[in-house]
Amino acid sequence: MSEPIIRTLRKSDYPALIDVVRRMWYPEYDEKTGLLAAETDWENCLARATCAFTAELDGKPIALILGRIDALDHRGFLNTHRINSLQMLFKLAFAKDGLKAARDILGILGVDRNLRAQATQAGHDYSAEVVLFVIDPIARGHGLGRRMFETMMDSFRAAGVREYFLFTDTTCDVGFYTHRGLIQVCEHTLAMHGDDERATSFYLYEGLVPEK
Repeated sequence: MSEPIIRTLRKSDYPALIDVVRRMWYPEYDEKTGLLAAETDWENCLARATCAFTAELDGKPIALILGRIDALDHRGFLNTHRINSLQMLFKLAFAKDGLKAARDILGILGVDRNLRAQATQAGHDYSAEVVLFVIDPIARGHGLGRRMFETMMDSFRAAGVREYFLFTDTTCDVGFYTHRGLIQVCEHTLAMHGDDERATSFYLYEGLVPEK
């Protein structure tokens, strides 16, 4: 396997990476609905991001990490990506099983707001966030996750960030974060589609940017 190259995100990378999000987060839906759901998430994440890096292997984007540094974001809440996410959510409502996907997306966004509010009430304040971190399964096991995460830490460090946070859940590799010293601050459990058997726990983790 050749070595992936990490570089800044380009608009031409969007389709391939949206499809990675679809395959990882929305495999239960048909391709059309899954892509709409993935693009809704994608645009919502870009609406919060100020720095973005992708890993390219043999000319194809295979991983993405998005970060937000508050001091660098001078956009309003309803920036272009936020408007795009709302438009995609509207389209999703008319797709096959789209209402179910839309409810899940809105439910998770609500959980994220709840977790951030809990952290704030407990006295935790952050100036940066790892917004999205996704790697195509074909690229796992070669240290790419570590390299991508370190790239984001370099951006945080250059901006003078000391503490940051991220949202994660039981469907993700939480051990990746704990291995890097991140600490769970709060937790919330949500039953997906109203089905208790599919309840998922969501977490807010905080971390310190390591010194070089």
